[in-house]
Amino acid sequence: MTPASRIAAALLAVLLALPGQSAQAAIQTREENLAHPRGWSAIAGMDPRAVREVARTLPLSEVAVEDQPWCARKAELEQTLRQDFGEARIATGTDGVTLWGSDLMGTWTVVFERPDATSCVIASGIGFSDATSPQVFFVKAGFNG
Repeated sequence: MTPASRIAAALLAVLLALPGQSAQAAIQTREENLAHPRGWSAIAGMDPRAVREVARTLPLSEVAVEDQPWCARKAELEQTLRQDFGEARIATGTDGVTLWGSDLMGTWTVVFERPDATSCVIASGIGFSDATSPQVFFVKAGFNG
């Protein structure tokens, strides 16, 4: 499974797992998504801040023995976000957290960058717009920026 398909599958799983909602009920217009951005942790049911703490020691996904957030060499992860999602680095937050987003696709991703040149996706969502403050997306992911 490619990194992009892992992220897409995780997002779909979260949408399907929302209480009382089907995938059909989760579909919103672009305008609704822009007005009310939504986001999900890379591990369902876990706060993104806790995912960041777990990600501090995770192996690369290609050698992982358990399901985990997608972790890869920084350059590989960044290339995937650029090529598969059209995302660009938007802002750097605190403690190694960066925001990536695509105005065209309307997607956003919060990445934890480790000192060992490994990066892990810790949250992602929809409703991204260049016109919205990056702080909005950091807060959606549980961070203050």
